Amino acid sequence: MPPARARVVVRDPDAKRRRILEAARRLLVARGYADIALDDVAQEAGVAKGTLFLHYQNKDELFFAVFSELVESLRLELEILGKTGLGGKELLAALARVLLGHFDRHRDFLGQVGSGRLPGCGQLSRERLRELYGRNQELVKSLLAAASSDGGRSLENADFAAAALIGLCRSACVRKMIEGHDRPLDAEADRVVGFFLNGSGLTLT
Repeated sequence: MPPARARVVVRDPDAKRRRILEAARRLLVARGYADIALDDVAQEAGVAKGTLFLHYQNKDELFFAVFSELVESLRLELEILGKTGLGGKELLAALARVLLGHFDRHRDFLGQVGSGRLPGCGQLSRERLRELYGRNQELVKSLLAAASSDGGRSLENADFAAAALIGLCRSACVRKMIEGHDRPLDAEADRVVGFFLNGSGLTLT
């Protein structure tokens, strides 16, 4: 009788990191940064504190990872949108849907990031996050230029226009939270685009 083979257990090396990030996010939304200790995160994630330290050296580094993952997910969506070849109002509406969908999926975080205080981050992390936010705003600005008939030259202030569109989409999500309904925000895209065009002066193709 041949000897029994040892069973090989293959573990996802990223699984524990994912559990830690999800636990940190849940606690941040529920309690706020000041009331969270790394012991709490380890317990919530179901990992040893030593395992947590293998991935993140301190609380600042951990919560920077939580916030940066959120920002980076939007960057990827914006980059994909930029490769679709859309233009004019079709592109502008698609951009609004991407922003609305992002805020809708992460509306539990709106109170955390909407104030600009970026709780859960030290000074260095705040600066790094501002760079990530700025990169996303530049992508929005480039998409607005691609949607216009003149490369965005009709915009009086392209930076303000990009921030305004992001703000309109965030406001639509806040309104949804106040009203307490679960309808997808996609239906708000045309309304957001209408408000934006009335105020920005953007000329579409």
